[in-house]
Amino acid sequence: MGQILAVIVGFSFIPILTKKRVAIAYSILISALAMMLISGLGLDVIGQIFKSTLLDPKRIKQYLVVLEIGALGALLKKYSFIDIIIDKLNKVVANKKLQLMFIPALIGLLMVPGGAIISAPFVDKIGDELAIEKPRRAVINLIYRHISMHIMPYSNSLLLMALLLPQVDIYKVIAFNIIFVTIYVSIGYFSYIREIKSEGPQSREGSAIKNFLQLALYTSPIYFAVILNIVFKLPFYIGVLVNIFILYLLKPRKTILKDFIEGININVFLTIFGVYLIQATIGNFPEFNRILEALLANPASLIPAMIGISAFFGLATGYQPAALGVILPVIAGMSLSIGRMTVLAHIAFAWSFLGYFFSPLHLCQLFTMEYMGVDNASLYKKYSKFIVLLLIATLAESFILLAIIK
Repeated sequence: MGQILAVIVGFSFIPILTKKRVAIAYSILISALAMMLISGLGLDVIGQIFKSTLLDPKRIKQYLVVLEIGALGALLKKYSFIDIIIDKLNKVVANKKLQLMFIPALIGLLMVPGGAIISAPFVDKIGDELAIEKPRRAVINLIYRHISMHIMPYSNSLLLMALLLPQVDIYKVIAFNIIFVTIYVSIGYFSYIREIKSEGPQSREGSAIKNFLQLALYTSPIYFAVILNIVFKLPFYIGVLVNIFILYLLKPRKTILKDFIEGININVFLTIFGVYLIQATIGNFPEFNRILEALLANPASLIPAMIGISAFFGLATGYQPAALGVILPVIAGMSLSIGRMTVLAHIAFAWSFLGYFFSPLHLCQLFTMEYMGVDNASLYKKYSKFIVLLLIATLAESFILLAIIK
């Protein structure tokens, strides 16, 4: 019972502290420490948890990727790549309704925590041109900002999954995620984009092929690491450095090393370190894990348990990796076929995303509302139709996949 209490009380610190404007990194670290102390783990066990979490070679590689991605995002902004990319995109996609979707989706490739604040000004500007109400602008920015995290292998959640569930091919999970993304994007389009009145496509300057190639060139510092990983199996901690080198070739600066160091965000490291601490701590809670395993092992309660656990921890923490850090180790320990395990990994990913996405603690949501001057009540009122349709569609997708993949 003490371990269950430790998990409940530990996770409760995250929304409480976040509401008091404590950074999510410190909230998660405090949550991890609270779980350790309340559960009564010995100092030797706690020391081992910290040692393994900090010094494990696989985790060190994940830390490097997270820090490099954060620095890359800072460099792209500092060297005006965002402005260049938007300019090239305007020449490739002149339709304003398409831009409303493409701009946040493109900037979402940066994988920067709270990164919706980068795309919010662009969506807000187009919203002014198309006379869109503020809550709708906020929702559009949030929906399309989060596409890439389902399909880019270096997103924090997929990196965590690769570490905690090594039996599963991450690209097969991404293939299932694409089904979810198609549903998610389609519902978003028909709920918020389709009925917007706009003028026909504007004329575009220059050759279409030339504009497209320039867009591909200036976005290459964002996506090239993925190509290197797929084709040559190059680790992401090396691939992202190649991305940064490409950025340097496109915009040489003598201060690149200094700017890279300044762009490293220690809070991003502390956040993922805290998530790993929570995961390792819960791994030392046999009582709590037996309850989760019992719920997931029972065919009658498998789907409700998977959905409930994933969505709850996503909603409670406002951080998807924290939810996955709880559920994935349990899946990893189950006696299942690889196909079945892959489907469960996808379901955990989808439902933890839904909990995180609609959480009032969601950083992108908080930043977007602040920038656009939208309150919680107005945002969730505008969300209501989207929430209902997406929950129904995701529930149907989960049951269908489990029925097909054994």
